[in-house]
Amino acid sequence: MKNRFYISIIVLVITLLSCQDQKRVEQSETEYKDGIVLLNGENFSGIVYENYEDGKLKNEWTFVEGKQEGMYISHYENGQINEQITWEKGLRSGPYEKYYDNGQLEIKASHKANEKDGHFETYYNNGQIWRKGSYDNGNLDGTIEEYFNNGELKELITYGNGKKEGPIEQYFENGQLMITGYYKNDQKDGTFEVYEENGTLKEQVNY
Repeated sequence: MKNRFYISIIVLVITLLSCQDQKRVEQSETEYKDGIVLLNGENFSGIVYENYEDGKLKNEWTFVEGKQEGMYISHYENGQINEQITWEKGLRSGPYEKYYDNGQLEIKASHKANEKDGHFETYYNNGQIWRKGSYDNGNLDGTIEEYFNNGELKELITYGNGKKEGPIEQYFENGQLMITGYYKNDQKDGTFEVYEENGTLKEQVNY
């Protein structure tokens, strides 16, 4: 256990020292050509930054041989983080986070080779969950849950390869079921039931 602790400390120190040694230049000093960032005509390795007019940090990118690598961070004018995007060899790959300007998390997700991939969650600015589910290679996949800003379930819908594929349930804000049905290949299929807010069946529609 102690060995792991010491190894972690050593890795952290090495990382910090390597960051200090990285060249750091303003965005206006660089050139973007054919997907590569250049400094004085050569592929750039280091940190590129952009400031607001008052000098506060706005954006910060890290490059290796002209391609984005590692974390990109943008900030609001009040200093709060706006976005954090992980890059690998010029492609979005890894964790992604976006925040409201009050510091509250808005989106937590991930990318793989520039596509949305894996579990995601989005939030209202009051901190309540808004939507959650999964992507597979850029397409919604599996059950997607959506909520009202009071925390009550709003919708359950199933996707397959980016298309509605399976059962759907929609709810009133009081928690009462509003609509239930089934989708096949992005089209309504079979019987849909529609309810009143008091729970009474309003109608049945066949597709």
